Amino acid sequence: MQKFNYHTHTKRCNHAVGSDEEYVQCAIEAGLNLLGFSDHAPFSKPFDGYRMEFNELSEYICSLKNLQEKYKDEIVIRIGFEFEYYEEMSGEIEKLCELSDYMIVGQHNREFAGQDYGKCCKDEDLEIYSESVVQAMKKGYADIVAHPDYFMLGRDSWNESCEKAARKIALCSKKLNIPLELNLNGVRYGQHEINGSMKFSYPYREFWEIVEEFQCPVVMGWDAHDPKLFLDKERVEQVKALVSGLNLNFLEVLDLKRK
Repeated sequence: MQKFNYHTHTKRCNHAVGSDEEYVQCAIEAGLNLLGFSDHAPFSKPFDGYRMEFNELSEYICSLKNLQEKYKDEIVIRIGFEFEYYEEMSGEIEKLCELSDYMIVGQHNREFAGQDYGKCCKDEDLEIYSESVVQAMKKGYADIVAHPDYFMLGRDSWNESCEKAARKIALCSKKLNIPLELNLNGVRYGQHEINGSMKFSYPYREFWEIVEEFQCPVVMGWDAHDPKLFLDKERVEQVKALVSGLNLNFLEVLDLKRK
């Protein structure tokens, strides 16, 4: 069982529950030795209601630094952000990099505050999706790629366009040695019909077959929006079953710290 998690949200994003300290306490109870907080990064311009406000940024960092000190003998705590990459927001992303120990790119929207790939992702959208993720890696902003197969949530088929996008992301991950996240929270959306069969959108096995081919570094990410999720062992086994038989290059240790 992986002993670290870098994908942890807080109630500031308006779709998570629990206090910052409760996440730390449950992570310790679950046997983790490193917990990274990566709440949805705030932008100075309005985006949506599902991320912390820009004026909450200082309090977020202060709260986590206090927990770092309080629990320093029990668990390592890292401070990060989950961000979307948009070229026009590069300046703000760079400032967040300076404030954080690490960053994870989780691309949800095609344009800033625009179309959510999880609701609709056409073939022509896949090129934009994959290029955004790749640019986040190439520019040194992303230390982990969160739910790289998220686009399947907005699709009812896997085809050549999906494979092309997956290969583009996997190639960059391998070349730059940036881990791809096997997301433990995507199964909450349940199954829907893809290529005529009922399947989970993500993790999506065909995507991870390509990851196996490239032998990209892989980490599991709880994508925790509730502290109690760290104690849900069945969730881990459920996701492992989705990629059963694949020889994925799971990292046993990963200590990210930019500063």
